[in-house]
Amino acid sequence: MLRFEKRDKTPIGLRVLVPICSVLLGLLVGSVVMLFARVNPLRVYGAIVKGAFGSSYTFSETMVIAVPLILISAGLCLVYRMKFINIGTPGQYTIGALCGSYLALFGPATMSRPLLLTLMMVLGMLGGAAWAIVPALLKVYWNVNEVIATLLLNYIALYVLAFFIYGTWRDPGSHGFPLSKGFALNAQLPRILPDPSRLHIGLFFGLVAAVIVWIIVRKTRFGYEVRVLGENGRAARYAGINVFKTVIIAAAISGGLAGLAGIAHISGVLHILQESINAEYGYTAIIAAWLAGLDPLVAVGFSVLLAALEAGGYQIQIVMRVPFGIVGVIEGSILFCLLAGEIVTYYRVILTRRLSTPLRSAPRIGKKGSGALDERARGGA
Repeated sequence: MLRFEKRDKTPIGLRVLVPICSVLLGLLVGSVVMLFARVNPLRVYGAIVKGAFGSSYTFSETMVIAVPLILISAGLCLVYRMKFINIGTPGQYTIGALCGSYLALFGPATMSRPLLLTLMMVLGMLGGAAWAIVPALLKVYWNVNEVIATLLLNYIALYVLAFFIYGTWRDPGSHGFPLSKGFALNAQLPRILPDPSRLHIGLFFGLVAAVIVWIIVRKTRFGYEVRVLGENGRAARYAGINVFKTVIIAAAISGGLAGLAGIAHISGVLHILQESINAEYGYTAIIAAWLAGLDPLVAVGFSVLLAALEAGGYQIQIVMRVPFGIVGVIEGSILFCLLAGEIVTYYRVILTRRLSTPLRSAPRIGKKGSGALDERARGGA
């Protein structure tokens, strides 16, 4: 039988090896699913690599998708260490896009580009942070399950977005379609590469955010309090850690980065507010954070990997006529294999042998039994 024994300390080599093996095993599981669907896995993976890294343009498109994933996963690496399971990043992303877009649509036309973009990014962060603080307050004061609260707020955010783009923010010249006016040039984030690439300076936002969150987690007192609160909430309270402040600040940072991802994607890529603004990146970033073991720097690499799967997914959909849902199967397989790998990371799996026959119990000694033993003893004598 199997017995699980918690490790006192996980070796560094195991921390590196388990995620790699989890990804490879997830790809293998995805291959089995493709075989059942009568699709050649090698051709699919080859098309994904080509669609994600086959040229400078496709690579830049992969990085365009990676930008919001890097920003969101960095914030999730912080709150997940605190055991605050934030599933509301799509809603925080949406509200951040809404708040930042307000200035782009209705702000002063004479405002300089650097100032306008700075204010847009700040408003986006504030909107995402405010949306994340709501479930944090519910958690701290009334112990409301944050998974349910954050998840339900995602739907509310989508309805808030629909309210504006179907209402007062809709462009009169859109012929009834739920679209806002296009952003002016001074409200668009500058691009890193020339046309036709859409890669913008939001990539630098993501890299800087990942470094800052890593420093917060590893080098600051606040990061220490976050880790202690995640390991043992009761011990954190006895140690004098202000749970209210820690939870609120961490949730605000996570929501703020999700909101920044939203407005950066709108300003740098879409240049218009519409019903579909790729809010599902918030869910994909959750996978990136868990794959990275809640390390924001490692999450950058996994964000690029998941972005490559999505960018390559469009390639297999167009060229091979394969459903885009296969990409979701691959991502889900990798996540489940990673969760299984967590057992090996934190526990020793020991195989023990169960005894084939139970031990014989000692004979019961009663009144009759004691007499029989006495007779045997006298006979032996």
